Amino acid sequence: MATYTKGILGDLGTKLTCDEDADTTAEANVTGASGILYMVEIDATAGAATTAEPGWFIKIINATSATGGGGSSSVPEMVLYAPIGKKTTYVISAGWTFDAGISFWGVTTAALSGDTSPTSDVKVKFITT
Repeated sequence: MATYTKGILGDLGTKLTCDEDADTTAEANVTGASGILYMVEIDATAGAATTAEPGWFIKIINATSATGGGGSSSVPEMVLYAPIGKKTTYVISAGWTFDAGISFWGVTTAALSGDTSPTSDVKVKFITT
């Protein structure tokens, strides 16, 4: 399923962006503009943790484009971890300002060279302005 962004009414932010199957393929400029990131929710409940795949990492960059996974990937500005089989939420109370847009990708290792997508679907949501 494609990544989508829609307006929301709330005190925390004005946009909800969701990718229902995040992986090593970079999603470019999902916010479509500058803004402030306040919340990231990583829903990895579709899978079960294993020794080989205990967790998942989302790599976020302030850019209108990005190259995900592998040795040629863009250098992330923020890396967040979520255990497989769990839902994890990060709240950034003061916000993370981005001036280009949010681009991101996800892999099973924090290393820059990581190029392995999770074996189950991982859903990622952002709340921004």
